[in-house]
Amino acid sequence: MGKSKAERGKQDKVESATRASPELAGAEGLADSGDTDADASSILLAIQSMNKMTDRFDALEATLASTQASLKENRALHAKVIDLEARSRRQNTKIVGLPEKIEGARPVDFLKKFIPELLGASNFPKPVVVDCAHRLGNRSNEDSEARPRVMIAKIHDFQVKEKILRLSHQQFPLTYNKRAIHIFPDYPAEVIKQRQAFEGVRDRLRGAGAKVGFRYPARLRVTVGTSEQVFSTPQEAEQFAMTLA
Repeated sequence: MGKSKAERGKQDKVESATRASPELAGAEGLADSGDTDADASSILLAIQSMNKMTDRFDALEATLASTQASLKENRALHAKVIDLEARSRRQNTKIVGLPEKIEGARPVDFLKKFIPELLGASNFPKPVVVDCAHRLGNRSNEDSEARPRVMIAKIHDFQVKEKILRLSHQQFPLTYNKRAIHIFPDYPAEVIKQRQAFEGVRDRLRGAGAKVGFRYPARLRVTVGTSEQVFSTPQEAEQFAMTLA
């Protein structure tokens, strides 16, 4: 009768241990040669060594399986943390170029007036509601020529935030008091990296006549005519782009 899978696995481990241990090899040589004068204690020692090595193999296999499971769990947790962080910043805008102290002690009130003035009051029939605003990092008092710190503004209405980003793109370059102003979405570094991975295929899709954008946080949305496709990885988008060539 053939050996079971477990028995074959046990035999494979024993053979591996035998090849790795000179003592076991010697013991097998004694057994195969039928040497009846072999020292019984040496054979017993070799068998014990074999059993210990088999146990070590089992322990290593269990450790490897546990490590792989932990890595998979850690990757899933990391992805969840990034997603939560990204969603908490969905309504933020990042304003670059505003001179230091221009907002005074009330940055929220300043931005309510600044945004319509910069992008056109006619584009905002209702007041722009800013929930909170602050500068990133600490201000340097030593270098008056240092680049002004970035300002983060949380816009109350998501659609208004999207309008601000769209208008800033359409009206580029923006200036305020003869200074260049840039407005960006406030994404975590991980999300920016994920979006940048689509840059090559995004250009090719645009060249093929497709309309391209992103679904939050980093899924590529491609529209061809009346058909819309959404891709989670650049590889998926590349395969689709090949069908448009």
